Amino acid sequence: MKPLVEIQRVGSNAFSYRISAFVAGAGPAGDSGTFESLAFCLFDAGASLGAYFASVELNVDGLFVGSYPIDALCRHPKRLAQRIQQHFQPA
Repeated sequence: MKPLVEIQRVGSNAFSYRISAFVAGAGPAGDSGTFESLAFCLFDAGASLGAYFASVELNVDGLFVGSYPIDALCRHPKRLAQRIQQHFQPA
């Protein structure tokens, strides 16, 4: 099982995420709150999942951006956020 982290921009410098699990009958978890950057949002999601999962699927503003190790979210959130923002600009 690999969780899905769905990140949404909720303001010019504000992000929120929701975690879903691919398990029959499991619904999405509640919203995370609001973070002032994509990097903070990624870090918090990684910290929430790190004890339970090795990797996660990421969806940012409705766009699937790939599968990433939880370690990357926790140890290199700024680098990962920069990569996502450079390569996955919404249309």
